[in-house]
Amino acid sequence: MTTTVHVAVGTAIGAQMGSPILGFFIGLIAHLLVDIIPHGDTKLSENYRHKTDKKAKVKAKKIGYLYVILDIIIAFYLLLTVLNVVEINHMAAFTATIAGSVLPDLLVVLYDITKSKYLKWFFDLHFFFHDKILAKHIGDMKLWQGITYQSILVIILLQII
Repeated sequence: MTTTVHVAVGTAIGAQMGSPILGFFIGLIAHLLVDIIPHGDTKLSENYRHKTDKKAKVKAKKIGYLYVILDIIIAFYLLLTVLNVVEINHMAAFTATIAGSVLPDLLVVLYDITKSKYLKWFFDLHFFFHDKILAKHIGDMKLWQGITYQSILVIILLQII
């Protein structure tokens, strides 16, 4: 899922949370569960990881980075919008839930950069939910379908908040 979806899920859950610790872990678990749903970005990172031609690899990586940067900008805008229009009673729990909902992807990026043996288990766990269940039982969709579906999901989540 996009960071925008994870922020929207964390926001919807976080608005209901009273405990920061519980909110953090529920946000983290929600991230992994939401990633089970087909969402079209499975091949995005594979496009540059498995290319042998250096120019094609660089181009695919730039497209991937552009996708991620735009997604983070939209997620940040969504969060600022919610903070301006919704009264949050438990800001610490709200913030912790959102942090838990985006942390898995941040840890995956950190592992990708560092290849740390301490993060490998989480990387594998994340992709167990993200790819293994998806590929084994359902299959993925095209990226444009995933973005459309996720946009609709964000709109629905905003209505819940």
